[in-house]
Amino acid sequence: MKVRLLSHGPMKGKFNMAVDEGIRNAYLRGDVGPTLRFYRWKPACLSVGRFQNVGKQVDLENLRDLGIDLVRRPTGGRAVLHDDELTYSVVVSEKLLPGSVLETYMTLSQALADGLRALGIPAELTEVERGVTARDPRFKHAACFSAPSWYEIEACGKKIIGSAQVRKGGVILQHGSIPLTMDPAKLARCFKTRSPGGAERLQSMLAGKAAGLSEICGRYISSRELERELTRAFERVLGWKAERGSLTPWEVGEAVRLSQGKYGSMGWTMERSGTG
Repeated sequence: MKVRLLSHGPMKGKFNMAVDEGIRNAYLRGDVGPTLRFYRWKPACLSVGRFQNVGKQVDLENLRDLGIDLVRRPTGGRAVLHDDELTYSVVVSEKLLPGSVLETYMTLSQALADGLRALGIPAELTEVERGVTARDPRFKHAACFSAPSWYEIEACGKKIIGSAQVRKGGVILQHGSIPLTMDPAKLARCFKTRSPGGAERLQSMLAGKAAGLSEICGRYISSRELERELTRAFERVLGWKAERGSLTPWEVGEAVRLSQGKYGSMGWTMERSGTG
């Protein structure tokens, strides 16, 4: 299967989310085919899941002091701090990537894990025990990297990729954060805690449960190196043929519209939404 490969340099969070949705909308129109995209963020940005309560969970004052942007994703899940990382996104129809949300998570995770192993990282797919719900103590924190989810990826007992998926009109959009390095102290400061001691405990918990690739690998892994190996893995594991491309003029216009409207608005950012 031919897949358009896009590689974008650092952009603001609102534009990164707008581009992902713009690609999905172009796919829904029949303008483009399956797309694998890699991108980065500047400045650092905290993305919250579509249904998260920002006012209750996020420390907006600390975000301002740290120079961290805030954006709400079109996908669900918990908050992710996008800093020194590579982000991937996949847009493909359910017909070309059949299965339930969990099944397609597993399929894409197999490719991601294969690419990481090529870099010498002992990546493994997680399997949370059946019957575990969001009320389990392991899932009480607002940070995505505080607990593993089904078929996400760990190495040396630590979560190293956090992904989320949304479907609309038979089209899948899945994107995920792959930290090259991780700063647990900076991440912990993004969230409200009841006391300084609570912030320290959150930092310690995050340090024990998540890591950047460079920490696991023992050397710094560049975004270019990671992108190359992940692209090869998607081709190898899924049988895709990645062909470098670019956004269409319509996608660019749609991304600008969404970044200036939806993703640039305080209404979308601050209010939980069941639509989009």
